[in-house]
Amino acid sequence: MKTNYLKFWGVRGSRSTAESNKLKYGGDTSCVEIRTKDNDLIILDMGTGLSKLGETILSDSTYPRNINIFLSHYHWDHLLGFLNFTPLFDESFSITIYGNNKLTSIDKISEKILDKAFWPVSLDMLKAKINFVELGNEPVIINNSIINFKDHSHPNGATSYKVTIDNFSILYSTDSEHPNNKLNENVLKMAENTDILIHDSHFTEEDLEDHIGWGHSSWRQAVNVAIKSGAKKLFLFHYSPEYNDDIIDSIEQKAQILLETCEASKQNLKVNF
Repeated sequence: MKTNYLKFWGVRGSRSTAESNKLKYGGDTSCVEIRTKDNDLIILDMGTGLSKLGETILSDSTYPRNINIFLSHYHWDHLLGFLNFTPLFDESFSITIYGNNKLTSIDKISEKILDKAFWPVSLDMLKAKINFVELGNEPVIINNSIINFKDHSHPNGATSYKVTIDNFSILYSTDSEHPNNKLNENVLKMAENTDILIHDSHFTEEDLEDHIGWGHSSWRQAVNVAIKSGAKKLFLFHYSPEYNDDIIDSIEQKAQILLETCEASKQNLKVNF
């Protein structure tokens, strides 16, 4: 590896979508890959985009055998990629999954996802070494990568992650809501002067009015977070599955009037840093 990069494998929220007028931005749900020049692999969320990433990992021998996955929260659109993540069936892989939720412990996730009533594959059929880690109070350190985290507003809670590699920082804050249109202080603090901000942009301003309490932001709120925090680059993320390419194009154009360094994330978009 000559450089660090991040890659978007899924940028939709709530559910995947496959309509022909939504292919420009993609239809898979949340999954972001961060790979360092030292070949450490960090994955943010296990949405349906994780399945395609898993296929790529198996087909490319340069990928490391150690995989680190950080979950923003445990709603289905951020977990379902686990079911078809092919490295789970390869004994050469060691997979560590980090998370935190007030309603259940991280090690209960596999039991819930792989419930025999809903899926034919049980945990004992997976050959990889799987380790579930409950987040504590200290940052997670993976060689030269430091992962800090803080809670943000979402039904039953969710977590923002700030990944810092060689003094370059990426803040991942999806499924984040700003109640009463007051920007969340935890998100603002973590986003301060970050190099890349990936922020929930599920709704337009008009649609947000009908979905207060659903745990999401408008694209305008994402822009406001970036401007107020001094984030250098903003990627809009976690779009409503109802929005087609034309709608997201329009959102991006409006956002760039307010913030030139804003870009609508797309499935398969790769960013070197």
